Amino acid sequence: MPDTGPEKKGLSGRRQPRPSPVTVMFADMVGYSGRLQRDQVRNSAQAAKSIRLFKSLIADYNGKVANVAGDGLLALFSTSNDALTFAVEVQRNFHEQAVWSDGEPMKFRIALSRGEILVKQRNVHGHCVNVAARLQSVAEPGDIVLTAEVGETLDSSTRTLLVPMGPRVLKNITGSVEVYSVGSERRDDSVERSGELPPSRPRQPSVAVLALINLSGDSANEHLCEGIAEDVINNLSRFRNLMVIARHSAFQFSLKSRSPAEIGQRLGVGYLLSGSLRRSGKRIRIGIELITSESETVVWSDRFDINRDEILDCLDEITTSVASRLVIQVDEAESRREAYHPTDMRAYGLALRSHRLMLRFTKEANAHARHLLEEAIELAPSYARAYAALSRTHNLDWRYCWSPSPKNSLETAIGLALRAVQLDPLDAHAFAELGFAHLYGKQHTQALADYQRAMALNPSDADIIAEYADCLTYTGNPSTAINMIERAMRLNPYFPDWYLWCLAEAYHTLGRPEDVISTVRRMQNPNEGRRLLAVSFAELGMLEEARKEAAEILKETPSFSVDVWKERIPYVDPALNDKFAEGLRRAGLPN
Repeated sequence: MPDTGPEKKGLSGRRQPRPSPVTVMFADMVGYSGRLQRDQVRNSAQAAKSIRLFKSLIADYNGKVANVAGDGLLALFSTSNDALTFAVEVQRNFHEQAVWSDGEPMKFRIALSRGEILVKQRNVHGHCVNVAARLQSVAEPGDIVLTAEVGETLDSSTRTLLVPMGPRVLKNITGSVEVYSVGSERRDDSVERSGELPPSRPRQPSVAVLALINLSGDSANEHLCEGIAEDVINNLSRFRNLMVIARHSAFQFSLKSRSPAEIGQRLGVGYLLSGSLRRSGKRIRIGIELITSESETVVWSDRFDINRDEILDCLDEITTSVASRLVIQVDEAESRREAYHPTDMRAYGLALRSHRLMLRFTKEANAHARHLLEEAIELAPSYARAYAALSRTHNLDWRYCWSPSPKNSLETAIGLALRAVQLDPLDAHAFAELGFAHLYGKQHTQALADYQRAMALNPSDADIIAEYADCLTYTGNPSTAINMIERAMRLNPYFPDWYLWCLAEAYHTLGRPEDVISTVRRMQNPNEGRRLLAVSFAELGMLEEARKEAAEILKETPSFSVDVWKERIPYVDPALNDKFAEGLRRAGLPN
């Protein structure tokens, strides 16, 4: 229980505990009055839409809207971590939305403070409320500032850097307030894996597509630079005679900081596709170069000066040009694919933003991604990518019990993935998503067929290969799964932790607990591998170590239940589910 501080007497004479402190968020719309003066109808509607977004997302981050007054919004959070996480995500949402906006983009200043509040007739008062309302004026448009009290109550899980701004004097606030601004997130720990040798150069043509360099001077275009490069990667991965490095690895490098030769050596590829993006209003200029990594020679370059709504056609042209220069023989059927693109470019932007959120694997970010994808489908009802991604959000709800009705979440995931493949029967990711949903629905034969179809459509997609390997493990073929994961790691040498998690599961199924332990210990963040560690230590009779892992699992997920998790494990052989559950129990985890 939190410390409520000294008690005080109420009107009844009984001692009343002091209220627990809360973190207050005040968000102020920048230039609201001027916007209304310029275009009252349009900007009033845009402001209302922005406030609706705040309201729809805050509950997912364990917050509550306390008051809305025209261009300002007051919200309350019990923890500073929840408040800061929400503030960062909602600001990023507005920042990236600006790329797809036809008018003047909406911006907010956000301030966070912490303290006790008073509630009178549904109105929230208190010194910390006044501080937040005054403090927002210190922030630049689109930025976040917070008090030292908020910073001191953040726990170690936050990945956000705080930049000291020094003491500030605020209007009608006695004394000065120590203020911090919110900087960029800390670098992902999974990027570099020390001690692992760079991959060898393959025999077939091989290419890494780097994220475009943003020359616009507006960081809102960064996700567009990555999104365009990611789509080129997906398109190129269809060609069987071409090895394409996965985005997770390719995006770790830039020609701004490393030479083509060094990047080529680190990734084990013969070619690099690099480029730049400059945006002015709806006009976008993209420059592309195909470079040999060894000799650092430009073998092809082109420039595309397009309208924003022509991006998808531009992607197809880039893909065809690169493939024709790298692949000796490409079947006509593979080189030409009917495009199932969204009719609304805003839907495309929403899908790009949702992908980044889902990779966080948290309840809040997953719910946020779902809101964006549902909006994308409203804008483009036939957009297969949005349905496939929305399926994954519901599947994650099932897997991690984030939904109050997990069974409905799983059924929804299957239905959405089916809709995706109906809309785009040539999209490998849609079939992979269907395979993922069928696997956790324990429809094993159908799951294998879905993944095989995905592999036929896109044989070089590292993430699809790794997921297919996981499906092979659960359906009784762990030895082949290990070979598949090693292939995925070759295509994605700076692979994310979940590749190792899949590899460890294959070792566990083969009864190799020592290999499970050594594999999980290679993970940068072992949380997802702790269940396998607990079981493996228990199988080796190392019960003290097993119980330590069990304690970490309960610390991360206090409601963890062996019986509930047993339902989530999709082994085709029930005996393997029983064996895993027994290992968890021996480690000391509750039923």
